[in-house]
Amino acid sequence: MDLLSQYLEIATFIITIFGLPVAIYIYLQEQKLQREEREYGTYDALDDKYIELQQLCLDYPNLDVFDTPFNKKPDLTEGELKQEEAILLIRISIFERAYLMYQREVAKAKQNQWEGWDIEIQEWLERQNFKEIWDIHKQYYDRRFVTYFENKRS
Repeated sequence: MDLLSQYLEIATFIITIFGLPVAIYIYLQEQKLQREEREYGTYDALDDKYIELQQLCLDYPNLDVFDTPFNKKPDLTEGELKQEEAILLIRISIFERAYLMYQREVAKAKQNQWEGWDIEIQEWLERQNFKEIWDIHKQYYDRRFVTYFENKRS
C-alpha cells in the first residue's frame, strides 16, 4: 500500500506540474478566441450599418448622399433637405463609430482597414452639403472624433 501511495503522490505531482501550464494555455487561448469573436461582431455590426446607409442612398436617389456627388445639385424641397441631413448624420455617426473602434486597435491589419475609412472621410469633407451638416451638429460627437475631423478639414 505504501508503494501505491507513493506512485499516486508522484502521479498527482506530475499532473499538477504539467496540468497547470496546459490549463493556463487553454484559458488564454479561449480568451483570445472570445476577444476575436467580439471584434468580428463589432466589425460586422459596422458593416451592417454601412450597408443600411447604402440602402438609404439607393432609396433616395434624388438626394446628394451617395458616395459619388452630383455634378449639379438638384433643387430640393424642405422635406428633402431634412432627409438629406438625416442621412448625412447617419454617415457621420458611422464614421464616428469606425474612428472610435479603430483607434482602440493597433494591429497592422486594423490600420490598413482604417486607411479606407480615412480616405472616405476626406472625400466627404470636401463636399459642401456634408460640411454644412457637420458644422451644425459637430458638438454632439465625441471630442476626439471632432478633433480628428477638424484636423482633416485643415
